[in-house]
Amino acid sequence: MKLAEINQLLVKDVMSPAAIVAKKGETLNDVLSKMKRGHLREVPVVDGDKPVGMVSYSSLLMRRSLPLSARVEQVMRPAPRLEEDMTLPVAVEELMSAGVRGAPVVRNSKMVGFVSRTDIIRILPEAEQLRDKRVAEFMSRSPLAVNEKESVRKAEGMMKGLMEKSLPVIDKDGRLVGAIGMHDVIEVLWTPRANKPDNELMGDRIPADISVGSIMSSPAISISPKDTVGKVASLMIEKGLATVFVKDQDRLVGVVSQADLMELVISLKKKEGVYVQITGLGEDDPDVYDVLYSQIEKFMKRIDKIQFPRVFTVHVQTYHHEGMRSKYSIHARLTTDKSLQYASHTDWDLFKTMDGLLDQLEKSVKREHEKQLDARKKKL
Repeated sequence: MKLAEINQLLVKDVMSPAAIVAKKGETLNDVLSKMKRGHLREVPVVDGDKPVGMVSYSSLLMRRSLPLSARVEQVMRPAPRLEEDMTLPVAVEELMSAGVRGAPVVRNSKMVGFVSRTDIIRILPEAEQLRDKRVAEFMSRSPLAVNEKESVRKAEGMMKGLMEKSLPVIDKDGRLVGAIGMHDVIEVLWTPRANKPDNELMGDRIPADISVGSIMSSPAISISPKDTVGKVASLMIEKGLATVFVKDQDRLVGVVSQADLMELVISLKKKEGVYVQITGLGEDDPDVYDVLYSQIEKFMKRIDKIQFPRVFTVHVQTYHHEGMRSKYSIHARLTTDKSLQYASHTDWDLFKTMDGLLDQLEKSVKREHEKQLDARKKKL
């Protein structure tokens, strides 16, 4: 399958039937049962034959103080509605921008199917431009991991902060020993209390001493930095995985998620400009985003003279409160037409943190450019 063919694929060419949906008015208990039976991380919510939102494990974790008898409308979130004749790259951007793994496909506002990351990943082993790309070239490096002795509560906090659905578990020597997924955490957190007629949830009363090691999956399914996109995609489909860990001699060195593969698809799309996504920021003030996007735009204009930027993803973490102050940590990945760059920066001021991060990335791009120029000179 050539790039031109990927660009010509339509949503209806890869969509699946929406076999499992949540109906408006159903209880969380009903929906959780459906998700567990179908091994699904999220499902569309419909009112008749019209999609009205999505419910996921992430949205459930955010509202776990609710009883299981609560209605699904209380936790569902808005979701993009993909038209069946929309091109696949555009659909991928819609999914990534909305921060969801899948979305309903509509015809005349009525749901006719569902497109997930899994549907898209199925075609990657046949995509000539991607299938032979090495894991080391696009994996997320130095991933955060949870120790097997740490609590499930700690793992939950990391999942919410990083928007990850699965975390690598390491031992005291840093060796990869297992994995803990969102569904494992949900099983612990969303357990009815005994003798409660309203089926109330355990919520914050979960025992603090439940260790990650006691509920993790082991061994963790892993790959080598030398493996390819084709192998990763096939492994994800075969094992039903959203995340695959990368290890080198038992040491955790990276992680590849479905989102990483989606970014590869977006990076192949021929277009003007760059795809930018900011996640993890709890600010609702649009002025904050305006300033951040302005900083990023100026940075893109500077490096565009050196390398063409294609995808820029940013995740913001807020922590270490001191009175009314918060500390910010920003992690970013920049995909250009010639390289993949990572950076992170921490500061007490959000905009200074972004400036520091962008400065690091600019220096990295320039160093990479100089290396490429030196390599060319040596060949002459």
